[in-house]
Amino acid sequence: MHARLPIPPSNGYPFDLAKVLYSGQDFRWQELGQGWHSGVLDGNIVHVRQGHGGLEYRAHTDLESLLVSYFRLDEDVDAIYAALSRDPDMAALAQAYPWLRVLRQPDPWECTVAYICSANNNVPRISRIVEDIAEKFGKQVQLGQDTRYTFPGPEVLEAGSVALAEMGLGLKRHIHIPDAARLVCSGELDFTLLSSAEIPYPDVKRRLMRVRVGGPKIGVGPKIADCIALFSLDKPEAFPVDRHIREALRSRYLPSGARISDKQLDKQLEESARARFGKYAGWAGQLLFQSSWSAAS
Repeated sequence: MHARLPIPPSNGYPFDLAKVLYSGQDFRWQELGQGWHSGVLDGNIVHVRQGHGGLEYRAHTDLESLLVSYFRLDEDVDAIYAALSRDPDMAALAQAYPWLRVLRQPDPWECTVAYICSANNNVPRISRIVEDIAEKFGKQVQLGQDTRYTFPGPEVLEAGSVALAEMGLGLKRHIHIPDAARLVCSGELDFTLLSSAEIPYPDVKRRLMRVRVGGPKIGVGPKIADCIALFSLDKPEAFPVDRHIREALRSRYLPSGARISDKQLDKQLEESARARFGKYAGWAGQLLFQSSWSAAS
């Protein structure tokens, strides 16, 4: 089917599909040409492009509700940026990156694996790893001449250690990914529960942090837990701190010549961001990430 979605009007914060898709949040989008982009969302292959005030999409089934949720077309972006712009630094970043949206990813399991793979990796490398895992373990899906693969569920990757080892993923990910899959399959890591509005963000992060696959630096540590919470469990107050955000804020939080460990600094940054930006801390973090990531690119 071929359908169109309206993009809600915004006062100064226009939507830009290409920039949103390749903003370092979700790693499975590919350019097709003529403005089209190919993705696989929740087991569905979908082509999306922007034009004439809306989004066009091609898919095998009606994906309107999925795409509205994914791109947060149901959010009042003006209200979010108005709240953030009370802070002068955020106001400047919102003007620099008015297109930024925090994607609401539909599959927390895929998000978890992607961010386990993010340690010591850049965005192109993460994209390649996630795509390779899908091609090796997922099911083939096709739309026109475009062939993609669904992301394998935890029940598939739980037994995949040997095949994952053959892929050369590095950092013992062939062990950590099946370990995480085992926790999901056993119910110890329950994404349906964690995505509930009844479970507050601090509890979600604590529960995710219990999943110590591969130790604190490789498994679900603070940054990965916050990424999962922000991007796939609908917890916008989560504030992932990576090297880009750390560098963007280090000078603002440390007096000249002060010495502090990255771990201590990250904790300070997280607490300060949530105190200052409340339920929109994750949006503030993504603006900071874009500013640092763009400067480094």
